[in-house]
Amino acid sequence: MNSANATAGVVDALSSEYPLLGLALRHHRTTRGKSLTFHDKPYLIELYCDAPSIDGFDAMKAVQVGWSELLVQLILERAGWGGRIAAYVLPSYQLRDRFVKNRVNPLLERVPAYTEKVPEHDPGSLKIKRFGSGSLLFLGSNTVNDFVEFSADVLVVDEFDRCVSEHLALARDRLRASPYPQLFRIGNPTLPGTGIAALFDHSDGRRWHHKCTRCGERQPLEWATNVVERDASGRWVPLDVQRREAGAIRPVCRRCRRPFERVADGGEWVAERPSNARRGYQISRLDVLSQELRPLLHEWSEAQGDASKLEAFYRSVLGRPYEPKGMSIDREILANCTIGEPMNEGGGESLREHTVVAGIDVGRLLHVNVSRVEYDEEREQNVRHCLWVGTVQTFDQVYDLLVRYCVRVCVIDSRPEVRKAQELRDRCIASGVCEVWLAQFTAADRIGRAAYGMKLDYRRKVVNVERTQLLDATLDDLQVEPPRKRFSEDVWRVKGWADQMVAPKRRRSAHSDRFVWDEGNADDHFRFADAYERVASDLNSRSGTYLGA
Repeated sequence: MNSANATAGVVDALSSEYPLLGLALRHHRTTRGKSLTFHDKPYLIELYCDAPSIDGFDAMKAVQVGWSELLVQLILERAGWGGRIAAYVLPSYQLRDRFVKNRVNPLLERVPAYTEKVPEHDPGSLKIKRFGSGSLLFLGSNTVNDFVEFSADVLVVDEFDRCVSEHLALARDRLRASPYPQLFRIGNPTLPGTGIAALFDHSDGRRWHHKCTRCGERQPLEWATNVVERDASGRWVPLDVQRREAGAIRPVCRRCRRPFERVADGGEWVAERPSNARRGYQISRLDVLSQELRPLLHEWSEAQGDASKLEAFYRSVLGRPYEPKGMSIDREILANCTIGEPMNEGGGESLREHTVVAGIDVGRLLHVNVSRVEYDEEREQNVRHCLWVGTVQTFDQVYDLLVRYCVRVCVIDSRPEVRKAQELRDRCIASGVCEVWLAQFTAADRIGRAAYGMKLDYRRKVVNVERTQLLDATLDDLQVEPPRKRFSEDVWRVKGWADQMVAPKRRRSAHSDRFVWDEGNADDHFRFADAYERVASDLNSRSGTYLGA
């Protein structure tokens, strides 16, 4: 169904042919008790027409664009009039409870067309409801048992990026017994290439195209192409020069470069990757005709220089994923921290005059970082200068390195070679070579919020750190000006070093709004050797800023 010329009269005519659209226009009420219209959201018409008959879609969206309202009506129509089992999934059962109490129950209690589908003596469960000849299921993705107890014909996943991803795989399995399964996934995007953004990237990529009322060109609205630009002073101003200082801002056509009005009958969905079978939609607040653009300009201007506000603008207003520059280590960051000095291949007694620390990550090989620590009195912080980076095969070779570089403090991964790591610790203590600590990762709530988190067991020489906080701290070391870690130019020739340093990526957790570091299937040994070296430097300083109770 093409909605390019769908006027109000045409929509009314279509409502008899398309049951979900008819239900929406004739019976449905919003949470405020108002009738549903499409005058400011014409992009929804096609979806109301098509949703009952397709196998589903993935929608990457801004906030308040009508998608959740659409899918609530869809599950009601599928269950109440189609006799289907329809499941609606939210990130947690707590959100599920609020959603059912605030969005679903008022509809079932106040809208006659829905009320008559509710059986008498309905217990009012927040999880399962009989509705017409079908059933409604409302689930929280954090409760795994919910996903092995039901079968369904229709599955809706809302706020996809905040859901527990491994449980969603179980949820999709619940559709296998249905002869006509439907899967709908929607949400605000988070980071590029993850969550709903990844699903959209693998879809046919439908975007809402507006028709220029001046030249007829159809185009999706892009913030920096159609709405704003920087002036000579660097200030963000409207592209609509006629209304730069006052009045409602209009988008500017990419073809004729004249401002035009957004109109209800001038849009259509266009698939950017039509060869892909799965439907996917992207929609922004720019596509909502009642959304004034000037307040968005103010919001955009206020967000400059504030990563959290920019993130919110991209994801909630533009419906686009956003990753601030510097969210993860990249080669540009590493290059900025590189100085034109060779590594110290020989070590030697002269290093005893300096503070030298080491970090070791244990894998098939032992990855070793050795650095000289200098205290920057002006900034009151340590700066680590790379002496040697490389791999060795045995713990005896590690011991020899610690001796050769006159290392004072070494931190080594306690796993998987627990016994050998303990033997190295004991050997170094007995010989007086250096202080060796075994690193263990633990939960943040067990170590508090000091710096990146550090709790010490002095008797066993075990240091407990929180993984995410530690990797965040090492990223900060490289991003500050001047950096708190300096690499020798030779380190770029060490096999695998650069690849492993950039391997972990900072991503939003599937279980919460926190960010975590995910290396995927790539090796990251040198990155953790660097992190352990950072811990060794802080242990050497014995600063109360870093030590936990």
